[in-house]
Amino acid sequence: NDKKFGAQQRRHNWCQIEKDFWKGDGKPKKLQDSLQGRKVSVVVLENPDYIRYNETTGEIQGGFIASVFEEVANRTGMSWHQTTAYSAMPDSSKGETYDGWIQWAMDHYDIVLGDFAATAERQGLGIRFGYPFLNESPGLVAQVSMQDPPWYQTIFSWVRPFSGPLWCLIILFFVFTGLIFSYLEPEKSILYKEEGGANHAFEHSVWLSVASFTCGEKFKPHTRPAKLFVLSWTFTVSLIAASYTANLASLLVMSGQQRAVITGVEDAIQKNLPICVWKGGAYDKFMQDRYPDLALKYPKAWGYHNLRNGNCAAIVKDHTLFKIEKGQKRHNKGCDLDMVGSPLTEVYGSFVSKADSADLCMDFLMNAITSAMHEMYTTGWFRTEKDKFYREVHDISCPKFETESSTSSSLKVAQTGGIFALHLVTSIVCILWHLLRQKPGSKNGSSYTEMTSTSPQRNVVRFTTSLD
Repeated sequence: NDKKFGAQQRRHNWCQIEKDFWKGDGKPKKLQDSLQGRKVSVVVLENPDYIRYNETTGEIQGGFIASVFEEVANRTGMSWHQTTAYSAMPDSSKGETYDGWIQWAMDHYDIVLGDFAATAERQGLGIRFGYPFLNESPGLVAQVSMQDPPWYQTIFSWVRPFSGPLWCLIILFFVFTGLIFSYLEPEKSILYKEEGGANHAFEHSVWLSVASFTCGEKFKPHTRPAKLFVLSWTFTVSLIAASYTANLASLLVMSGQQRAVITGVEDAIQKNLPICVWKGGAYDKFMQDRYPDLALKYPKAWGYHNLRNGNCAAIVKDHTLFKIEKGQKRHNKGCDLDMVGSPLTEVYGSFVSKADSADLCMDFLMNAITSAMHEMYTTGWFRTEKDKFYREVHDISCPKFETESSTSSSLKVAQTGGIFALHLVTSIVCILWHLLRQKPGSKNGSSYTEMTSTSPQRNVVRFTTSLD
């Protein structure tokens, strides 16, 4: 029968319990064991996504947050069902704010149950947060449309395994490889050609470097430096080809793409489009301070209809709550809602109480509860229950689509640069080796020099004879 913003006082004094715990008998004890048999007054904030409340009986019948606190009660031995009040959400039309409600609640109850984001502003108000078990990181939720990719993207989807800069680097190395090979074996390059003079050696070597990529032709080196160089290039080609093939399987077929009126908060600022935020909520002041040029809007009625009727380009929503509502027909029947851009900041949430270490020693109570929740995390309880909770509350499954500019799977230069760097270093070694072989009196380079010291036509005859 407690009323919202009423004068009832339900808090207990935990100072003597804290003194008794620290006195002890010299034996190690768990902090949460100090709550065994104790009653804890609790106020629960209305939230259909997290709390199932029966208006007829006035009982809390379940929900994820209720399940979490029930597990805390089981691990600590405390009781809370008979000392719990249920409160409606703050009414912004009457000037009520979340922060104002939290301050009233923690002044009148031991623990305040809800999905409260641990923002810097709230901690500065003397609000004590428990173990962070909810991802409350805010993001922008917008209405999205699913469209097939443009025809030109479908036709050229075969280029998607590699990023644009990586394709440019590959082409550059085709030319580089042809240039180095024609330098290492200029006469040999001529022998490969059916016709043409020495000035065509470079052109033919570039063709060989490209053809080796598709296994259409291969180098036939004669000198040792050239053999090492070709070995390096074929190793490079094999790695690049394997990387391309591995990525091609997942990127060749293009799925539909998501498109929204904005791509993120910076885009909203540039287009001067309004972003809806709950007045007096956890992220109202944050959005004002972080993005002073952003057009903020406070709708009279909160909900996703503000996106569909064009009242807002996006609304600020926390990660976990949107993950719940995205899989529910009553919020996202047409699967037309999704988060756009990156999270605005990283915030986690939990239950709250009044920060107090001297008056009623509320900090001791929250420390004991947090200790139990930490134990729940390490044993995997939270992971198991969250997965179970999502399965229970979701009644639709929306397909996953690519964002409009999604190229995250394409291999980039940074991921393959080591392969090209190895070939570059090997090329330098081969050039130096070649120069050493060309020194006067060098035995290594004499035989090939003698063979090619006369006219190209005679070289062809001698080379052909040697093959026979």
